[in-house]
Amino acid sequence: MEKHCGSMISHGSFIISLDFEMMWGVKDICTPEGYGQTNVKQVREVIERMLALFDKYDVRATFAAVGLLFFKDKTQALKNLPCRLPKYTRRFLSPFEDDYIANIDDRYADLYFASDIIDQLQKHPNIELATHTFSHYNCWADGQTAEDFEADIKAALVAAELFGIKAPKSIVFPRNNVADNYLDICKQYGITTYRGNARRFYARSSNAFVQLFQRFARFVDSYLNIGGSTSVNYNMLEGGEPANVPASRFLRPYNAKLGTFEPLKVRRIKNEILYAARNKELYHLWWHPHNFGNNVDENLNNLEQILKVYADCHKRYGMQSYTMSEFSNLINR
Repeated sequence: MEKHCGSMISHGSFIISLDFEMMWGVKDICTPEGYGQTNVKQVREVIERMLALFDKYDVRATFAAVGLLFFKDKTQALKNLPCRLPKYTRRFLSPFEDDYIANIDDRYADLYFASDIIDQLQKHPNIELATHTFSHYNCWADGQTAEDFEADIKAALVAAELFGIKAPKSIVFPRNNVADNYLDICKQYGITTYRGNARRFYARSSNAFVQLFQRFARFVDSYLNIGGSTSVNYNMLEGGEPANVPASRFLRPYNAKLGTFEPLKVRRIKNEILYAARNKELYHLWWHPHNFGNNVDENLNNLEQILKVYADCHKRYGMQSYTMSEFSNLINR
């Protein structure tokens, strides 16, 4: 990819992207009876209230949705599976093994299927609907192949088309497992943008110690400035397609046990947005809607504090809010 000349952009940029996955994103580590009730069940309320805040502060956002969410029920989902399925070495990662979809309890269907939310997002003028793959596909898992990934992406596009939704222009790789060798496949299907990983404390490694250190460093840096600002200088961005629109920071959910430190976390993000606005850089914040499902009021209060800072930076420094695809169009002009 060729480097983009960042001097063409004369203002700071603010991007929000959300990994919209509900139970599909946590099925291998959580249950619908547990996390499904404490967090996922509240996603509809969370999204409705987030959209109201986005409207209030004139903020645009990208929702990267798992394709299986587009269906009304498991019967419809089973009729539209990919033509080939990934054979992960760790079989529990796949929603296609052991008749997982067929065995979804009807009592918990609203944790897995969300065509009503998709319809709501589609009608919202400030929202970009992107893809989070069809099945919350794990690009780094042993056993899967590029052919499997391509089939999954094709199925995601078909799911969107069934509801009259235009093919997505952006992708967020599940669990941020960006697979550089799959980007050409994305481009083949009209995807022009992806969310790259943050540049600090996030590198692919098979070393368990390195992974643990990186997780710890990211956690501490969420509250205390040990890594500097996470905003991105435009001259570091890569043009071309699909364009990398790198993340800056994960908005961690409210934690009652760390309630004393919540102001530090919010202040950290607010200061980074201000820095990006003053220095004409990119700030890209992300999270999952289900992260806000527990302590809904506290999480949305934190978000509103952050959006107020963006609105002030827009007024004072001309900072602009973009969806992922809008920003990629900007850097590729």
